[in-house]
Amino acid sequence: MRLADGTRIRARRAVLADVSATSLYGDLVDPVHLPPRLLRDLTRFDWDASTLKLNWALDTPVPWRARELAGSGTVHLGVDDDGLVDVAADLSVGRMPRDPFVLFGQMATADPTRAPEGGESAWAYTHLPRRWAGDEEAVDLQVRRVEDAVEQVAPGFGAAVRGRFAQRPGDLHDADANLSLGAINGGTAALHQQLVMRPTRGLGRPETPVPGLFLASASAHPGEGCTGRAAGTRPSRRSGSTGCSARPGGP
Repeated sequence: MRLADGTRIRARRAVLADVSATSLYGDLVDPVHLPPRLLRDLTRFDWDASTLKLNWALDTPVPWRARELAGSGTVHLGVDDDGLVDVAADLSVGRMPRDPFVLFGQMATADPTRAPEGGESAWAYTHLPRRWAGDEEAVDLQVRRVEDAVEQVAPGFGAAVRGRFAQRPGDLHDADANLSLGAINGGTAALHQQLVMRPTRGLGRPETPVPGLFLASASAHPGEGCTGRAAGTRPSRRSGSTGCSARPGGP
């Protein structure tokens, strides 16, 4: 393997490419080593929605209306089950969700050293259509909607914020070229790009047409991480629900 600066590295067993499918097959591997059908199929590769991530430094713990949420590492909020359907529909047709689904995390809950004593380090992300990823005005509006959603379930949250750092889709892309316009899932998880069709039809495994080369990112089956919430819980509109989420390679 030869790096961009000319350095050669000899792999004894395998090369694990933790990059997007489009980067591996479109930029890193010479097309002469790939089947023509694979190259054609990649022109129809379907990315997942863009991501907006917010990070806050708080003077106090998050002032949850539901006090039991104070011990949760992550909280899902913003919409109920019906609202999730609306958000999914909005993203599928390229419409900005009016009520965003928000995945919210509080880091000092698990590790007190992540914030000064008495404070909190918090983050949240939501998804938006790729067509709006570069529209600063539209993204700024979504930033306000996310913070409004948090305020609904944690009155006084805004007053507790000492600092805020917004990572817009373009910022995520600039930090990691594999996060195309802030897409953190390595491509859509819709049925047409899952199982034996991930990242394209006929693959479905991390092996590639090049012996010893493996696609080791979320672009390969089974895709991006896992998510879930405690059995028997059901979020109500504008209320938070405890849960856990793990998205390897995501922000």
